[in-house]
Amino acid sequence: MYAPRQIAPKIDDRSNLPVVVLSLWIVASAVFGGYFWALRVPGIFDITIERLLFSVILLLLVAGLFQGKVIIQKNIAIEIAMGMFLLVCLLSMTRTGFFPIIPGLPAPWFNFINGYLFPFFIFVFAKNYHANEKDVLVILHTLFYFGIYLCILSILEFFNLLQFVVPRYIADPLLGIHMGRARGPFLNAAFNGVGIVIGFISGLHLLQKKTGFSRFFYLSALLLFFPAVFFTLTRAVYLAMLITVIIFLVWYKTSLPKWKLISLPLVIVLIVGIANYPRLLSTERREGGVYQVKEVAIRFALMERSVYLFSGSPFTGIGLAQFVPESILKYRGPVPSFAPASLATFQHNHFLGVMTELGLPGILIYLTIIIQILRRVKQLKGKLPETGIMGNNLRIVIFAVWSVFISVAMTAETTNFAFVNAIPMLFAGLADGLYTRSLQPGLASPSFVSQSHMRISRSYV
Repeated sequence: MYAPRQIAPKIDDRSNLPVVVLSLWIVASAVFGGYFWALRVPGIFDITIERLLFSVILLLLVAGLFQGKVIIQKNIAIEIAMGMFLLVCLLSMTRTGFFPIIPGLPAPWFNFINGYLFPFFIFVFAKNYHANEKDVLVILHTLFYFGIYLCILSILEFFNLLQFVVPRYIADPLLGIHMGRARGPFLNAAFNGVGIVIGFISGLHLLQKKTGFSRFFYLSALLLFFPAVFFTLTRAVYLAMLITVIIFLVWYKTSLPKWKLISLPLVIVLIVGIANYPRLLSTERREGGVYQVKEVAIRFALMERSVYLFSGSPFTGIGLAQFVPESILKYRGPVPSFAPASLATFQHNHFLGVMTELGLPGILIYLTIIIQILRRVKQLKGKLPETGIMGNNLRIVIFAVWSVFISVAMTAETTNFAFVNAIPMLFAGLADGLYTRSLQPGLASPSFVSQSHMRISRSYV
């Protein structure tokens, strides 16, 4: 006698409050920080819109623990590694200080919060709260439309139409480093480029849900991202965009030949590239700056400095956020004669920064976290439907987002920017959450119901 087949309960596919709060925080973390508005209360952290929204995320996590929505007992290898890394950071700050040695530099606790604590919380939040397609669609649409906003800003900045830039602090010449680049609300061209490329990735994945005029609009909007990447005038961003295009061409599944999908933007890029070939190979940043060599020399000098400082404290590191003060107060090694003081001291490699500041324990645990995340993306193979937003292509999207982060982090210090660190962790949490649910028998999830019992959309990108 056969046992009756269990029928999975109906899934509530409505977008919920947590994903709305997270989407608002994504934008606020980039736009509505301390430069936009801050309530400065003596003796405590500055209160900003971004931090107020993040406090709501924390409250939702705590409520989820009591309601059983946040599970911390199963498949928590990544969370354990994150906890160990946070402990290393806290021990480091206990030893070298929580506040800046030199006034005006970022405080160690500020780097700790924006570089690691907030992003790790976002990982846990996304892992536990975002399981259905509509939640993921909200996140993808948020990133895509935010990317369009950054593209429009890049045009205004590049052509010096600063009177139209909103919020106004972006156009303030006294804030951040300009150098004629589109730097957006991040006040940093490289991280502005990260937001643009991740918006591009999100838009590409959303295409499969679009038809008719909506599809035409999305295809047209995606063309904005190519000049926007150029307007950042940052080679790391050029490389991130190139890697993204290659990843989608090689692994992203479509029903149409891929050359048809990219023929128009590729032709446009080739025409512009050929027309501006001499300029692109110029040493002038405004013209493309591919052949700039001073910045390369500066980065090699910073690598030498990192090795020098690391060799003095290989196991404990010099201390979280101590690279700049150690360079100014103690380093006596060579510095390129043409390098400005600021460029000669600030770290330009996130991974070398972790190694130098937190020593071998810090960098080994940090790399373990990244390897575990990429392994989780690989383990999702075969556990997702062939098509749809929550299909196998989602793995490619997550991998592309992490490739962008890693490529930019190789030439920039990302620790100060919550958005840049949190978005990869958001997608990592999504991947880990999907994998965790795939291991639970009988769990009703649209992503893991047998394909023979689910309606599969036949519309590909």
